[in-house]
Amino acid sequence: MLDLVRVLRPRDRRRLVLLLLALAGAALFEVVGVASVVPFLTLVGDPSASGRIPYLGAIRETFGLTDDRGFLLATGFAALAAILATSVINAVLSFAQLLFTHLTGYGFARRLLAAYVDRERLFFARTNSAELAKNVLSETDRLVVGVLTPTMVIASRGASALAVIVFLILYQPRLALLLGGGFGGLYVVIFWVMRTRLARIGARAVADNERRYRIVQETFGALTELKLYGRAEAFSAGFDAPARAYARASAESLVTGQLPRFVIESVAFGGVIVVVLFALSQNYDTAGMLPLLGLFAFAGYRMLPAFQNVFNSLALIRFYLPAVTVIVDELKAERPPRPRGRERLPFAKSIHIEGLGFDYEPGRTTLDAIDLTIPANATVGLVGRTGSGKSTLVGLVLGILTPTRGTIRIDGVALDETTLPAWQNRIGYVPQDVFLIDGTVADNIAIGIAAGEVDQLAIERAARLAGIDAFILGLPDAYATGVGERGARLSGGQRQRIGIARALYHDPDVIVFDEATSALDAETETAVMAALGALAGTRTIIMIAHRLTSLRHADTVHVLEAGRLVASGPPETVLPALSKIREIEPA
Repeated sequence: MLDLVRVLRPRDRRRLVLLLLALAGAALFEVVGVASVVPFLTLVGDPSASGRIPYLGAIRETFGLTDDRGFLLATGFAALAAILATSVINAVLSFAQLLFTHLTGYGFARRLLAAYVDRERLFFARTNSAELAKNVLSETDRLVVGVLTPTMVIASRGASALAVIVFLILYQPRLALLLGGGFGGLYVVIFWVMRTRLARIGARAVADNERRYRIVQETFGALTELKLYGRAEAFSAGFDAPARAYARASAESLVTGQLPRFVIESVAFGGVIVVVLFALSQNYDTAGMLPLLGLFAFAGYRMLPAFQNVFNSLALIRFYLPAVTVIVDELKAERPPRPRGRERLPFAKSIHIEGLGFDYEPGRTTLDAIDLTIPANATVGLVGRTGSGKSTLVGLVLGILTPTRGTIRIDGVALDETTLPAWQNRIGYVPQDVFLIDGTVADNIAIGIAAGEVDQLAIERAARLAGIDAFILGLPDAYATGVGERGARLSGGQRQRIGIARALYHDPDVIVFDEATSALDAETETAVMAALGALAGTRTIIMIAHRLTSLRHADTVHVLEAGRLVASGPPETVLPALSKIREIEPA
């Protein structure tokens, strides 16, 4: 729990302190509410008690009440007002607690998402995306429901119960200690017995929750093939075991939290008998017994639910504590947000790559000793067998991977954390598989840009360059037409050209095509290449091509083999030799 407090932002820690102070104040009001019944019950048993009990007489004189019945009614209304005020204060604080815990949970989710977004592409190659989604969406919810909210409940109900206990001890120490020790001891013993089991159930629930997310994601991801082969039902049935296990673990944790209630309810009437026996042993008459019995009965009515809430919250925290570990560990890699400016790194001469090497992991070299110069405004092709390192080289030029060895210089300036954002502002990127959001055509071309900042003219210019403007204008709502989830309402070629328009939206100086035309038919590819041809000489174009014919207009073609640069030259020299090599075209 201390680790969780440490990863809170300073603003949230300040809010937490203020909330705890408010809870302390509410605990005092709880005492006032409980104590307010004593004068009323005393006068109910003996309306003339104000004449022999000093504090009642002082209250009566202060308010100038001379009539016994009037004084009784006044104390009754005062007790009722105190109880109602306590309830209102508790309701307001409950809302404040819930607002704090849910906003804090949202903050953790947002920070986790930002921390993942900030990671290199290599991180995603080693991590299951279902696990990341589970951490951002599910584990943060579990943290709110199972840790933050119960902690607030413990703080509020624990403070109230403690304040009432202190009052009862001051009012009647022996009886308060007898009842408090008995009931409190039961809760402590039950929790001590169950805590190890709760921790074990909680750890198992985290693993089962991750398996649920993974099965759902994989089922939807491979749905076409699974349905085609008649395996969808069998594959999705893998959801059953972890879902049942997660449901069982959740049920077990909840019933464990309720166990003391069943025990306490069965012995609660024994507490009433203890109060009566104590009063008789002190030789109280009926009038003297009523205030004592009423006070402890009302205090028990207020405290037993508090004890139960505290125990239930402790059980929840024990069960959900693994979620804290997940989030705290993930946030260790959190870095302060780095605002992205609009400045562009000067680029008028060349991209110079010297001694470049990259290892996905120790002993697994993907690129080694790459020396390469790409002149500004040149069109360059990259070809090679599958696994030769083409996409890795592009990833290094884009800055989404960090070189293990060597340097990349832009007009003599080395790429590093300082210069990389300004370099990336010059780049447009078109992947092999373009991801479209469930929005409009315009939303997808200007993805990630706030609605009020979208440049419609830039969208239309990019669409024209990508050769898709005529198609878009023929849609029912033109650029405001929805494309469906992952672009389900478009063909593969149309999705790809929207991806090209997206890359061209911010008018980049460098455009990288990572097998971006591989999904296009020959006619569409010809149209796209013709549009790109109009950019030749005005932009630096780097292409990994699926078809070697796509590179016939390149200025230079570079050939990679087993992570090394093995040939470079104009297309008319390099391409004829490549076409004779088996499996040279990337998959």
